[in-house]
Amino acid sequence: MPLQKGAGQSTISHNISEMIASGHPKDQSVAAALNTARQADAHGGTQRQPSLPKVPKPTKVHVGPIHSSVAGRTDHLPMNVPSGSYVLPADIVSSHGGGSTLAGFKIMRRTFGGMPYGGSKNPYGQGSGPYGQPLGKASGGEVPEGHTVPIVAAGGEYVLTPEEVLKVGDGDMEMGHRVLDDFVLRSRKDLIDTLKKLPGPKRS
Repeated sequence: MPLQKGAGQSTISHNISEMIASGHPKDQSVAAALNTARQADAHGGTQRQPSLPKVPKPTKVHVGPIHSSVAGRTDHLPMNVPSGSYVLPADIVSSHGGGSTLAGFKIMRRTFGGMPYGGSKNPYGQGSGPYGQPLGKASGGEVPEGHTVPIVAAGGEYVLTPEEVLKVGDGDMEMGHRVLDDFVLRSRKDLIDTLKKLPGPKRS
């Protein structure tokens, strides 16, 4: 079954649905659809043109944990992230680490990166990303210009890759963002409930 050529989100979602309907496993379907989209981007569509434009200079991007002394509620760190990424707020990260940002980074990597607890010797306990693909460095890498989004971030935040967002949304990018929005709101509510139940300072 030939997949549609193109890098748009509607094309990716269509190709995933087609492969799943044809009996392919979900993870394999998502990986194949993303690979087809990357090839379409690289070749400029279904066919390579005789005269190719000059390739733009790659832009360095950031994914994963943001290590910085910049406070989590003050956005002062300009950076680029891959288009389709999702930035988890610093308070959500630290709340899942029991108040520790470093522990929160570790849990976010386990939660969204696909590696179970103790399955890797790498930082934050993860050895491979979704679909078994190897991870790059936490600071990111380089992607073609036009495929990045400039943001202003803060220390303690965590940038999920577009592939991780797709996995959360079961192959649907928009659904992934909606699910993550709900994850943030629920996590914040749980944190407030937990803080209300904590005992006050002890006096000697």
